Amino acid sequence: MPDVDELLEAHPAPPPEARRRALARAVRAALDCVAACTACADGCLSEDDPAALSRAAAAAEHCASTCALTATTLLRQSGHDDRAALIALLQSCTSACLRCERECREHEVMHAHCRLCVQAATACADACERLLELV
Repeated sequence: MPDVDELLEAHPAPPPEARRRALARAVRAALDCVAACTACADGCLSEDDPAALSRAAAAAEHCASTCALTATTLLRQSGHDDRAALIALLQSCTSACLRCERECREHEVMHAHCRLCVQAATACADACERLLELV
């Protein structure tokens, strides 16, 4: 299976090295966050008291959807000429990740799925913020 870096380099008009590295990092972080958030939301709803975790589950589901959109959009390099849209997307992803991080942090001691979700959301928010610096 091709690596994200390899996919970005294979494009007919690959981005400059620094931007490519930041793009690859953001794509990987977003895809990891999709997996962690999806598993976390399911875990929250499968616990003995899912009502107590409903806010975390909702935040994780929203974060997973936002990260999926972000990853696929970042892989489509031909759309990066709309700077304002790219900035809005990265800001939205960062916001969703930070909200998910806040909600899941309240439960991370008791639930491993929330702890893993916090880690993934934090990493994704950081990767999006770093990419924003290069946009």
